[in-house]
Amino acid sequence: MRILPVLLALAAIPAGAAPPATVAVAFDRQQVHPVLAEGEADRATHRLVTADDPVRIASVSKLVTTLGVMRLVDQGRLSLDRDVSHYLGFAVRNPAFPDRPITLRLLLSHQSSLTDDADYIIPLGETLEGWVNNPRVWDAGHRPGSYFRYTNLNFPVVASVMEKASGERFDRLMARLVFTPLSLDACLNWTTCSDAAVARAVVLTDGQGNVRRDALKGVRPACPVVPASDGSCDLSSYRPGTNGAL
Repeated sequence: MRILPVLLALAAIPAGAAPPATVAVAFDRQQVHPVLAEGEADRATHRLVTADDPVRIASVSKLVTTLGVMRLVDQGRLSLDRDVSHYLGFAVRNPAFPDRPITLRLLLSHQSSLTDDADYIIPLGETLEGWVNNPRVWDAGHRPGSYFRYTNLNFPVVASVMEKASGERFDRLMARLVFTPLSLDACLNWTTCSDAAVARAVVLTDGQGNVRRDALKGVRPACPVVPASDGSCDLSSYRPGTNGAL
């Protein structure tokens, strides 16, 4: 659930309907040059998309997160090769290879031996510690560092480590470390984007044209994270480092 200014947005829609929002951008060291912007950012209002409209970029966020990690490494607050258990305060170990520490380098390069077999979306009220203690999230057949396996769960662990090292919630930390220094009106879960960006959100639809996400109508979501199992959404008591998946 990550949002950055649109680079490319393609949303399949039924035949005969308005074309999907499609944007192509060329850029150099000095500036950005939109080369194509067509289709509707919001089919309900027929608002046309522009190259400045924010849209979810899904796993491209992993690259952006890594920029934040490296800022903390440059500051000496994180090490790529230190056992992340040191930062988190609990053991992060593949039960089949308990002698092999899990490091940021392994997590960022998808060699941690974590899997997505138990999902990677950890709702509010649950913890990363509880998640990684589930044997299902680990690949028992490959020692950490020996095998590449693309795994989304790596990055909730990374985000939790960043929170522990900084004492800040991940969305706010990324705004401070990456988005603000780069003058990007960007955010995670719409929490730090400007009101103007929220008003221009690209609405995501599925192949049948049903709205899936971000039909905001200029209003931030009441709950910016996956709510707790009872439907509650109180972030005031959240402790940074316990669930970077939020």
